[in-house]
Amino acid sequence: MANSTIAILGRPNVGKSTLFNRLVGSTHSIVSPIEGVTRDRVYGKFEWSGRKYNLIDTGGYLPDTVDKINSNVRLQADIAAEEADFLLFLVDGRSELTSSEKTLASIITKLNKPYLLVANKIDDKSHESDIFIYYELGMGDPYPISAQSGSGVGDLLDQVNQIMPDNHNIIDEDSDQINLAIVGMPNVGKSSMMNALLKEDKSIVTDIAGTTRDSVDSYVKYFNKTIRIIDTAGLRRKSKITDSIEYYSLVRTNRVIEECDIAAVMIDASKGFGNQDKDIVRYVIDSGKGLIIVVNKWDLIDKDTDTMKEFIEEMIYKYPGISHYPILFTSVLENQRLFNLLELSIELDEKRKHKISTSDLNTFLEKSYGKYPPPAVKGKNLKIKYGTQVHHSPPIFAFYTNHPELYPTSYKRYLENQLREHFDLKGVSFIISFRKK
Repeated sequence: MANSTIAILGRPNVGKSTLFNRLVGSTHSIVSPIEGVTRDRVYGKFEWSGRKYNLIDTGGYLPDTVDKINSNVRLQADIAAEEADFLLFLVDGRSELTSSEKTLASIITKLNKPYLLVANKIDDKSHESDIFIYYELGMGDPYPISAQSGSGVGDLLDQVNQIMPDNHNIIDEDSDQINLAIVGMPNVGKSSMMNALLKEDKSIVTDIAGTTRDSVDSYVKYFNKTIRIIDTAGLRRKSKITDSIEYYSLVRTNRVIEECDIAAVMIDASKGFGNQDKDIVRYVIDSGKGLIIVVNKWDLIDKDTDTMKEFIEEMIYKYPGISHYPILFTSVLENQRLFNLLELSIELDEKRKHKISTSDLNTFLEKSYGKYPPPAVKGKNLKIKYGTQVHHSPPIFAFYTNHPELYPTSYKRYLENQLREHFDLKGVSFIISFRKK
Protein backbone atom coordinates (compact mmCIF):
# COMPACT_ATOMS: atom_id res chain seq x y z
CA MET A 1 0.00 0.00 0.00
CA ALA A 2 0.98 3.62 -0.44
CA ASN A 3 2.78 5.61 2.19
CA SER A 4 0.48 7.88 4.17
CA THR A 5 0.63 11.52 3.12
CA ILE A 6 0.68 14.40 5.61
CA ALA A 7 0.04 18.00 4.56
CA ILE A 8 1.12 21.01 6.63
CA LEU A 9 -1.42 23.84 6.40
CA GLY A 10 -1.52 27.28 7.94
CA ARG A 11 -1.42 31.01 7.31
CA PRO A 12 1.85 32.65 6.19
CA ASN A 13 4.88 32.77 8.45
CA VAL A 14 3.80 30.31 11.15
CA GLY A 15 6.77 27.95 10.56
CA LYS A 16 5.42 25.40 8.09
CA SER A 17 8.62 25.19 6.05
CA THR A 18 10.75 25.06 9.21
CA LEU A 19 8.74 22.05 10.41
CA PHE A 20 8.92 20.46 6.95
CA ASN A 21 12.71 20.83 6.85
CA ARG A 22 13.08 19.37 10.32
CA LEU A 23 11.02 16.29 9.45
CA VAL A 24 12.64 15.52 6.10
CA GLY A 25 16.12 16.38 7.37
CA SER A 26 16.99 18.95 4.73
CA THR A 27 16.52 22.53 3.68
CA HIS A 28 14.31 21.57 0.77
CA SER A 29 11.88 24.40 1.49
CA ILE A 30 13.05 28.02 1.61
CA VAL A 31 12.67 29.46 5.09
CA SER A 32 12.31 33.22 5.38
CA PRO A 33 10.69 35.71 7.79
CA ILE A 34 9.02 37.27 4.74
CA GLU A 35 5.43 36.13 4.33
CA GLY A 36 4.52 34.03 1.33
CA VAL A 37 7.93 32.60 0.38
CA THR A 38 6.56 29.08 -0.20
CA ARG A 39 3.99 29.25 -2.99
CA ASP A 40 4.00 25.82 -4.61
CA ARG A 41 3.58 22.50 -2.86
CA VAL A 42 6.89 20.95 -1.83
CA TYR A 43 7.18 17.20 -1.34
CA GLY A 44 9.43 15.17 0.93
CA LYS A 45 9.60 11.88 2.82
CA PHE A 46 10.37 10.94 6.41
CA GLU A 47 10.12 7.97 8.75
CA TRP A 48 9.06 7.83 12.36
CA SER A 49 9.02 4.71 14.56
CA GLY A 50 9.03 2.40 11.56
CA ARG A 51 6.28 4.27 9.71
CA LYS A 52 7.02 5.94 6.36
CA TYR A 53 5.27 9.13 5.34
CA ASN A 54 5.07 11.48 2.40
CA LEU A 55 5.07 15.12 3.51
CA ILE A 56 3.72 18.22 1.74
CA ASP A 57 4.68 21.77 2.60
CA THR A 58 2.25 24.41 1.38
CA GLY A 59 2.19 28.15 0.95
CA GLY A 60 0.53 30.40 3.48
CA TYR A 61 -3.25 30.09 3.32
CA LEU A 62 -5.19 33.34 3.04
CA PRO A 63 -8.82 32.37 2.36
CA ASP A 64 -10.14 35.90 1.92
CA THR A 65 -7.60 37.33 -0.53
CA VAL A 66 -8.43 38.14 -4.14
CA ASP A 67 -4.81 38.64 -5.14
CA LYS A 68 -3.95 36.37 -8.11
CA ILE A 69 -0.72 34.97 -6.62
CA ASN A 70 -2.29 34.28 -3.25
CA SER A 71 -5.30 32.72 -4.96
CA ASN A 72 -2.87 30.29 -6.59
CA VAL A 73 -1.29 29.58 -3.21
CA ARG A 74 -4.73 28.88 -1.81
CA LEU A 75 -5.45 26.49 -4.69
CA GLN A 76 -2.18 24.66 -4.04
CA ALA A 77 -3.11 24.29 -0.38
CA ASP A 78 -6.55 22.99 -1.36
CA ILE A 79 -4.91 20.37 -3.57
CA ALA A 80 -2.55 19.31 -0.80
CA ALA A 81 -5.46 18.95 1.61
CA GLU A 82 -7.33 16.84 -0.94
CA GLU A 83 -4.31 14.63 -1.57
CA ALA A 84 -3.32 14.14 2.07
CA ASP A 85 -4.43 11.40 4.44
CA PHE A 86 -3.60 13.51 7.52
CA LEU A 87 -3.51 17.26 8.13
CA LEU A 88 -1.31 19.29 10.45
CA PHE A 89 -2.87 22.70 11.04
CA LEU A 90 0.03 24.89 12.16
CA VAL A 91 -0.52 28.14 14.04
CA ASP A 92 1.84 30.61 15.67
CA GLY A 93 1.36 29.87 19.35
CA ARG A 94 2.69 33.31 20.32
CA SER A 95 0.41 35.34 18.03
CA GLU A 96 -3.23 36.36 18.08
CA LEU A 97 -5.85 34.17 16.44
CA THR A 98 -6.71 35.54 12.97
CA SER A 99 -9.86 35.46 10.86
CA SER A 100 -7.95 33.52 8.19
CA GLU A 101 -7.19 30.80 10.72
CA LYS A 102 -10.83 30.62 11.76
CA THR A 103 -11.81 30.16 8.11
CA LEU A 104 -9.13 27.56 7.51
CA ALA A 105 -10.12 25.69 10.68
CA SER A 106 -13.70 25.50 9.40
CA ILE A 107 -12.48 24.14 6.04
CA ILE A 108 -10.27 21.50 7.67
CA THR A 109 -12.95 20.21 10.02
CA LYS A 110 -15.33 19.72 7.08
CA LEU A 111 -12.87 17.54 5.12
CA ASN A 112 -13.57 14.47 7.25
CA LYS A 113 -9.86 13.69 7.54
CA PRO A 114 -7.79 13.16 10.68
CA TYR A 115 -5.96 16.28 11.79
CA LEU A 116 -4.04 17.83 14.65
CA LEU A 117 -3.88 21.47 15.71
CA VAL A 118 -0.21 22.35 16.26
CA ALA A 119 0.92 25.49 18.09
CA ASN A 120 4.41 26.37 16.90
CA LYS A 121 7.09 28.66 18.37
CA ILE A 122 6.50 27.44 21.94
CA ASP A 123 10.13 27.30 22.97
CA ASP A 124 9.58 26.89 26.70
CA LYS A 125 6.90 26.25 29.32
CA SER A 126 6.40 29.96 29.97
CA HIS A 127 4.69 30.40 26.59
CA GLU A 128 2.33 27.41 26.78
CA SER A 129 -0.38 29.58 28.36
CA ASP A 130 -0.40 31.62 25.12
CA ILE A 131 -2.00 28.76 23.20
CA PHE A 132 -5.26 28.67 25.15
CA ILE A 133 -6.78 31.16 22.72
CA TYR A 134 -6.73 28.46 20.04
CA TYR A 135 -9.32 26.37 21.88
CA GLU A 136 -11.78 28.79 20.27
CA LEU A 137 -11.26 26.92 16.97
CA GLY A 138 -12.97 23.82 18.36
CA MET A 139 -10.24 21.51 17.06
CA GLY A 140 -9.20 19.96 20.35
CA ASP A 141 -6.01 20.48 22.34
CA PRO A 142 -3.26 22.37 20.48
CA TYR A 143 0.05 20.48 20.48
CA PRO A 144 2.84 22.85 21.59
CA ILE A 145 6.07 22.49 19.61
CA SER A 146 9.08 24.42 18.45
CA ALA A 147 9.90 23.52 14.86
CA GLN A 148 13.10 25.54 15.20
CA SER A 149 14.51 23.63 18.19
CA GLY A 150 12.61 20.37 17.74
CA SER A 151 10.92 20.58 21.14
CA GLY A 152 7.67 18.58 21.19
CA VAL A 153 8.00 17.35 17.61
CA GLY A 154 8.62 13.74 18.66
CA ASP A 155 5.50 13.71 20.84
CA LEU A 156 3.53 15.15 17.94
CA LEU A 157 4.68 12.38 15.58
CA ASP A 158 3.91 9.74 18.19
CA GLN A 159 0.36 11.05 18.20
CA VAL A 160 0.20 10.95 14.39
CA ASN A 161 1.35 7.31 14.46
CA GLN A 162 -1.29 6.53 17.05
CA ILE A 163 -4.12 8.08 15.05
CA MET A 164 -3.11 6.66 11.66
CA PRO A 165 -4.35 3.09 11.00
CA ASP A 166 -1.64 0.52 11.68
CA ASN A 167 -1.85 -1.08 8.27
CA HIS A 168 -2.20 2.08 6.21
CA ASN A 169 1.28 2.26 4.83
CA ILE A 170 2.62 -1.23 5.14
CA ILE A 171 4.18 -2.22 1.81
CA ASP A 172 4.77 -5.84 0.96
CA GLU A 173 8.00 -5.65 -1.00
CA ASP A 174 7.95 -9.40 -1.58
CA SER A 175 4.54 -9.40 -3.25
CA ASP A 176 4.44 -11.11 -6.65
CA GLN A 177 1.99 -8.53 -7.91
CA ILE A 178 3.46 -6.11 -10.44
CA ASN A 179 2.14 -2.55 -10.31
CA LEU A 180 2.28 -1.13 -13.83
CA ALA A 181 1.35 2.54 -14.33
CA ILE A 182 0.52 3.83 -17.80
CA VAL A 183 1.42 7.52 -17.87
CA GLY A 184 2.00 10.25 -20.40
CA MET A 185 0.66 13.40 -21.97
CA PRO A 186 -3.06 13.72 -22.60
CA ASN A 187 -4.49 11.88 -25.59
CA VAL A 188 -1.52 9.63 -26.37
CA GLY A 189 -3.61 6.46 -26.11
CA LYS A 190 -3.22 5.40 -22.47
CA SER A 191 -6.85 4.43 -21.90
CA SER A 192 -7.06 2.70 -25.28
CA MET A 193 -3.94 0.72 -24.39
CA MET A 194 -5.45 -0.36 -21.09
CA ASN A 195 -8.74 -1.36 -22.71
CA ALA A 196 -6.91 -3.40 -25.34
CA LEU A 197 -4.86 -5.24 -22.70
CA LEU A 198 -7.94 -5.97 -20.64
CA LYS A 199 -10.08 -6.71 -23.68
CA GLU A 200 -12.82 -4.57 -22.21
CA ASP A 201 -13.76 -0.90 -22.04
CA LYS A 202 -12.71 -0.25 -18.45
CA SER A 203 -11.58 3.35 -19.14
CA ILE A 204 -13.57 5.96 -21.05
CA VAL A 205 -11.89 6.78 -24.34
CA THR A 206 -12.59 9.94 -26.36
CA ASP A 207 -10.55 12.15 -28.67
CA ILE A 208 -10.82 15.05 -26.21
CA ALA A 209 -7.60 15.62 -24.30
CA GLY A 210 -7.97 15.20 -20.53
CA THR A 211 -10.97 12.84 -20.44
CA THR A 212 -9.43 10.65 -17.75
CA ARG A 213 -9.39 12.68 -14.52
CA ASP A 214 -8.42 10.01 -12.01
CA SER A 215 -6.55 6.74 -11.79
CA VAL A 216 -8.29 3.54 -12.80
CA ASP A 217 -6.97 0.16 -11.64
CA SER A 218 -7.50 -3.25 -13.20
CA TYR A 219 -5.83 -6.64 -12.89
CA VAL A 220 -4.69 -9.04 -15.58
CA LYS A 221 -3.04 -12.48 -15.40
CA TYR A 222 -0.14 -12.94 -17.80
CA PHE A 223 2.22 -15.92 -17.69
CA ASN A 224 0.99 -16.69 -14.17
CA LYS A 225 1.86 -13.17 -13.03
CA THR A 226 -0.72 -10.80 -11.60
CA ILE A 227 -0.26 -7.35 -13.10
CA ARG A 228 -2.13 -4.38 -11.70
CA ILE A 229 -2.53 -1.90 -14.53
CA ILE A 230 -3.13 1.71 -13.55
CA ASP A 231 -4.44 4.12 -16.15
CA THR A 232 -3.83 7.72 -15.16
CA ALA A 233 -4.92 11.16 -16.14
CA GLY A 234 -2.72 12.81 -18.76
CA LEU A 235 0.24 14.80 -17.49
CA ARG A 236 1.03 18.27 -18.76
CA ARG A 237 3.11 21.20 -17.62
CA LYS A 238 1.69 23.01 -14.60
CA SER A 239 1.64 26.31 -16.53
CA LYS A 240 -0.78 24.72 -19.00
CA ILE A 241 -3.22 23.55 -16.36
CA THR A 242 -6.10 25.97 -16.01
CA ASP A 243 -8.64 24.25 -13.80
CA SER A 244 -8.50 22.73 -10.33
CA ILE A 245 -9.77 19.33 -11.50
CA GLU A 246 -6.74 18.93 -13.72
CA TYR A 247 -4.49 19.98 -10.85
CA TYR A 248 -5.91 17.09 -8.85
CA SER A 249 -5.23 14.75 -11.78
CA LEU A 250 -1.61 15.85 -11.87
CA VAL A 251 -1.22 15.27 -8.14
CA ARG A 252 -2.70 11.79 -8.32
CA THR A 253 -0.67 10.81 -11.39
CA ASN A 254 2.57 11.82 -9.70
CA ARG A 255 1.53 9.81 -6.68
CA VAL A 256 0.85 6.76 -8.86
CA ILE A 257 4.37 7.02 -10.28
CA GLU A 258 5.77 7.17 -6.76
CA GLU A 259 3.96 3.99 -5.73
CA CYS A 260 4.16 1.83 -8.89
CA ASP A 261 6.88 -0.70 -9.75
CA ILE A 262 7.04 -0.12 -13.49
CA ALA A 263 5.97 2.99 -15.41
CA ALA A 264 5.13 2.79 -19.09
CA VAL A 265 5.57 6.31 -20.45
CA MET A 266 3.53 6.66 -23.62
CA ILE A 267 4.42 9.23 -26.27
CA ASP A 268 2.66 10.13 -29.50
CA ALA A 269 4.77 9.03 -32.48
CA SER A 270 3.17 11.69 -34.68
CA LYS A 271 4.31 14.46 -32.30
CA GLY A 272 7.75 13.09 -31.43
CA PHE A 273 9.65 13.11 -28.13
CA GLY A 274 9.04 16.56 -26.67
CA ASN A 275 10.28 18.39 -23.59
CA GLN A 276 7.22 17.43 -21.57
CA ASP A 277 7.75 13.75 -22.43
CA LYS A 278 11.34 14.15 -21.25
CA ASP A 279 10.16 15.66 -17.96
CA ILE A 280 7.87 12.69 -17.32
CA VAL A 281 10.67 10.20 -18.10
CA ARG A 282 13.04 12.04 -15.77
CA TYR A 283 10.41 11.98 -12.98
CA VAL A 284 10.01 8.20 -13.35
CA ILE A 285 13.78 7.63 -13.28
CA ASP A 286 14.28 9.94 -10.30
CA SER A 287 11.53 8.01 -8.48
CA GLY A 288 13.57 4.80 -8.84
CA LYS A 289 11.04 2.94 -10.98
CA GLY A 290 11.40 0.55 -13.85
CA LEU A 291 10.79 2.38 -17.10
CA ILE A 292 9.43 1.39 -20.51
CA ILE A 293 9.10 3.98 -23.28
CA VAL A 294 6.02 3.23 -25.38
CA VAL A 295 5.92 5.02 -28.73
CA ASN A 296 2.25 4.75 -29.66
CA LYS A 297 0.39 5.60 -32.90
CA TRP A 298 3.27 4.16 -34.91
CA ASP A 299 0.73 3.39 -37.65
CA LEU A 300 0.48 7.13 -38.38
CA ILE A 301 4.15 7.39 -39.39
CA ASP A 302 5.41 7.05 -42.96
CA LYS A 303 8.16 4.50 -42.59
CA ASP A 304 11.19 3.11 -44.34
CA THR A 305 13.86 0.69 -43.15
CA ASP A 306 15.60 3.31 -40.96
CA THR A 307 12.58 5.15 -39.52
CA MET A 308 12.55 3.37 -36.16
CA LYS A 309 16.33 3.67 -35.76
CA GLU A 310 16.22 7.39 -36.55
CA PHE A 311 13.35 7.93 -34.11
CA ILE A 312 15.33 6.26 -31.31
CA GLU A 313 18.46 8.25 -32.15
CA GLU A 314 16.46 11.49 -31.99
CA MET A 315 15.13 10.58 -28.53
CA ILE A 316 18.60 9.71 -27.26
CA TYR A 317 19.96 12.98 -28.67
CA LYS A 318 17.32 14.91 -26.70
CA TYR A 319 17.83 12.85 -23.53
CA PRO A 320 20.92 10.54 -23.50
CA GLY A 321 19.78 8.71 -20.35
CA ILE A 322 16.91 7.17 -22.26
CA SER A 323 19.36 4.77 -23.96
CA HIS A 324 19.35 2.66 -20.76
CA TYR A 325 15.66 1.83 -21.05
CA PRO A 326 13.63 -0.31 -23.48
CA ILE A 327 11.66 1.45 -26.22
CA LEU A 328 8.53 -0.25 -27.55
CA PHE A 329 6.79 0.86 -30.75
CA THR A 330 3.05 0.16 -30.69
CA SER A 331 -0.22 0.86 -32.40
CA VAL A 332 -3.28 0.35 -30.25
CA LEU A 333 -5.48 0.92 -33.28
CA GLU A 334 -3.85 -1.91 -35.22
CA ASN A 335 -3.16 -4.05 -32.14
CA GLN A 336 0.61 -4.06 -32.74
CA ARG A 337 3.03 -5.26 -30.02
CA LEU A 338 0.64 -4.41 -27.18
CA PHE A 339 1.26 -7.50 -25.08
CA ASN A 340 5.01 -6.96 -25.38
CA LEU A 341 4.40 -4.32 -22.71
CA LEU A 342 3.30 -7.00 -20.23
CA GLU A 343 6.28 -9.21 -21.11
CA LEU A 344 8.68 -6.32 -20.58
CA SER A 345 7.00 -5.43 -17.29
CA ILE A 346 7.54 -8.95 -15.96
CA GLU A 347 11.17 -8.89 -17.12
CA LEU A 348 11.91 -5.53 -15.48
CA ASP A 349 10.16 -6.53 -12.26
CA GLU A 350 12.39 -9.61 -12.00
CA LYS A 351 15.46 -7.43 -12.53
CA ARG A 352 14.36 -4.96 -9.83
CA LYS A 353 13.84 -7.78 -7.32
CA HIS A 354 16.99 -9.75 -8.17
CA LYS A 355 19.64 -9.76 -5.46
CA ILE A 356 23.23 -9.68 -6.71
CA SER A 357 25.50 -11.63 -4.40
CA THR A 358 28.23 -9.75 -2.56
CA SER A 359 30.92 -12.00 -4.08
CA ASP A 360 29.70 -11.32 -7.65
CA LEU A 361 29.48 -7.62 -6.95
CA ASN A 362 33.02 -7.44 -5.59
CA THR A 363 34.39 -9.45 -8.51
CA PHE A 364 32.75 -6.88 -10.76
CA LEU A 365 34.27 -4.01 -8.74
CA GLU A 366 37.76 -5.46 -9.01
CA LYS A 367 37.47 -5.71 -12.79
CA SER A 368 35.95 -2.25 -13.17
CA TYR A 369 38.54 -0.71 -10.85
CA GLY A 370 41.37 -2.40 -12.71
CA LYS A 371 40.03 -1.28 -16.07
CA TYR A 372 39.54 2.33 -15.04
CA PRO A 373 40.65 3.32 -11.50
CA PRO A 374 39.26 6.55 -10.05
CA PRO A 375 41.50 9.61 -10.37
CA ALA A 376 43.29 11.09 -7.38
CA VAL A 377 41.34 14.03 -5.95
CA LYS A 378 43.02 16.75 -3.86
CA GLY A 379 46.13 14.58 -3.69
CA LYS A 380 44.20 11.64 -2.21
CA ASN A 381 43.95 8.20 -3.80
CA LEU A 382 40.44 6.76 -3.91
CA LYS A 383 39.91 3.08 -3.17
CA ILE A 384 36.67 1.10 -3.08
CA LYS A 385 37.24 -1.56 -0.43
CA TYR A 386 34.11 -3.60 -1.05
CA GLY A 387 30.48 -3.33 -2.12
CA THR A 388 27.17 -4.97 -1.32
CA GLN A 389 23.54 -4.68 -2.42
CA VAL A 390 21.54 -3.37 0.52
CA HIS A 391 18.09 -3.13 -1.06
CA HIS A 392 16.00 -4.20 -4.01
CA SER A 393 12.98 -2.66 -5.77
CA PRO A 394 14.80 -0.42 -6.56
CA PRO A 395 18.31 -1.89 -6.22
CA ILE A 396 20.62 0.08 -3.95
CA PHE A 397 24.33 -0.68 -3.94
CA ALA A 398 26.58 0.45 -1.08
CA PHE A 399 30.24 0.94 -2.02
CA TYR A 400 32.53 1.33 0.99
CA THR A 401 35.53 3.55 0.37
CA ASN A 402 38.11 5.73 2.08
CA HIS A 403 36.85 9.08 0.75
CA PRO A 404 33.18 8.80 -0.33
CA GLU A 405 32.78 12.56 -0.62
CA LEU A 406 35.54 12.91 -3.24
CA TYR A 407 34.25 10.68 -6.04
CA PRO A 408 33.65 12.76 -9.18
CA THR A 409 30.33 12.52 -11.00
CA SER A 410 32.09 11.11 -14.07
CA TYR A 411 33.35 8.09 -12.13
CA LYS A 412 29.95 7.46 -10.57
CA ARG A 413 28.49 7.52 -14.08
CA TYR A 414 31.16 5.05 -15.21
CA LEU A 415 30.27 2.58 -12.45
CA GLU A 416 26.54 2.96 -13.18
CA ASN A 417 27.08 2.15 -16.85
CA GLN A 418 29.33 -0.81 -16.03
CA LEU A 419 26.83 -2.17 -13.49
CA ARG A 420 23.98 -1.84 -15.95
CA GLU A 421 25.87 -3.64 -18.69
CA HIS A 422 27.47 -6.36 -16.56
CA PHE A 423 24.34 -7.38 -14.64
CA ASP A 424 21.81 -6.65 -17.39
CA LEU A 425 20.00 -3.84 -15.59
CA LYS A 426 18.62 -2.14 -18.67
CA GLY A 427 15.25 -0.62 -17.87
CA VAL A 428 15.95 -0.51 -14.13
CA SER A 429 16.66 2.62 -12.08
CA PHE A 430 19.11 1.98 -9.26
CA ILE A 431 21.15 3.89 -6.69
CA ILE A 432 24.87 3.79 -5.88
CA SER A 433 25.73 4.98 -2.37
CA PHE A 434 29.36 5.69 -1.47
CA ARG A 435 29.96 5.15 2.24
CA LYS A 436 32.88 5.66 4.59
CA LYS A 437 34.97 2.64 5.57
